[in-house]
Parts: sequence; C-alpha cells; structure tokens
Amino acid sequence: MTSFVRLLVIYSIVFSGNVAANQENNKNPEYVLKIGTMDLIPYGWMDDKQLKQGIIYDLNQEIGERLKMPFTNKIYPFKRMLKRLKSGKIDLISSQAHQEAMEAGEKLSVQHNIDVIVGTTKKSNIQSIADLKDRHLVYHLSASYIELEGLPASVTRVNNYRQSLISLYKNRNIDAAVFSEPAYYYWMKELDLKQTDFGKVILLRPNKNQWIFVRSNLPAYLKSKIKKVVEDIYQENLYNELLVKYGKEA
Repeated sequence: MTSFVRLLVIYSIVFSGNVAANQENNKNPEYVLKIGTMDLIPYGWMDDKQLKQGIIYDLNQEIGERLKMPFTNKIYPFKRMLKRLKSGKIDLISSQAHQEAMEAGEKLSVQHNIDVIVGTTKKSNIQSIADLKDRHLVYHLSASYIELEGLPASVTRVNNYRQSLISLYKNRNIDAAVFSEPAYYYWMKELDLKQTDFGKVILLRPNKNQWIFVRSNLPAYLKSKIKKVVEDIYQENLYNELLVKYGKEA
C-alpha cells in the first residue's frame, strides 16, 4: 500500500468517525438546539435591560420549549444569522423564502403569515389600492411593490418603520406608507398613537409566508420533530396573539 493510499484510508476513517460522532451528538438528549432570531424590531431585539423579546423571538422560544430539549435562542443581524445557518453554527432560523435563505439552509415549514399593508392619513380619504394613484407614499429603504408600480406620484425612502409612521403622522406632504403589519401596530403603540389618528388600512399583499429553515445536515429525526411542533403552533395561530401583545388592538 502506497503512502498516498494509506493517507486516504486514514482520512476516510477519521471523516466517517466525525460524521458518526456528530449524528450521535444530535441524538443525545443533552444536545443543545441552537436557534437564531433576526435582530429587527418588532420581530427580535434586546431592550435596555438586555431582555430579549419580539414576535419571532417569542415564536422561536415556543418551538424550543415544546421540543422539550436544551436550546438557545440568540439574536443576530440578519446577514450574520444566514451565514451561521449555512456554516452549521446554528440549527434553525425564521425567514421569508428569498434566495439568500434558500442557499443558507433547508426550508422546513411555514411558521406564520405576514400581511403587507398600507397605512393612510385621515386627510387622504384613501379607500383602496387604486386610490393610491398620484399620491405621495413612504417606502422602507430598498423596498419595491409590484402592486404599486406606476401608481404613486412620488416615493420617499426611510431607514426603518418607525420613521415611516412618524412621516405618515407628521408630514403633510405624505398620503400613505407601506408597512409589514406587525411594524405598523408596534410603532403605533410605542409612539402613543391610535388608529383614529390615521385613515383606513389597505391590505396590499396578504399572507406572505414566513418559514422555518434548518441547517442542511440536521438529522432527519430532529427535522421531523421540529416540523411537527411548528405546524402545531401555526394551527393554533399563536402569531395573531403576539400581534396583539406587540401593539395591534384586540
């Protein structure tokens, strides 16, 4: 046997042993499931007292608790979270099914559905998407909406949804602003505003799927357990309860 062949045999044995060890660790009841939550208010963030909170953070906590196994749930900037999933440093994340997430892990099950809405000012008297024609709108930075192409007279870009709501409330030149539904109600609550301070809420894009992704080499038995838990939580509609917790009127 040549030296090269001996090295190949040794490498094969070591590699197979590592794979077997990793699989065995994942079956170990003391294996710690590593969950990642994106750092974006109101989905996940850490407050001034270093307490973690947020709609997705709470939903991810529920997954860990129902699995009845040791777990961590850490908050990361979104890009870093995807990189950690892809490299196997975390096991599970929540994301919409865009290209970056699809390349980072395996799409497992729908966690909840998010509505994209348009908040309007009282003075605008906007009642439908068609009424947005020739109006002045606010979009989140880099956002685009096929449903609104060619309609607005102008679009103002802002860095976050807090700025969107402030612009909608204070800027007399703005007629409407586009939000993810949780952000609209959360910032309304935080800024001590009421629905009566605004006009009608228009549904722009209903039921956008928010998925649970897992690392590509997560053992099948664990994926199956997670999928069942996520589906149960989805059927119980816990997401809507959390919308109320984080600002939407019951």
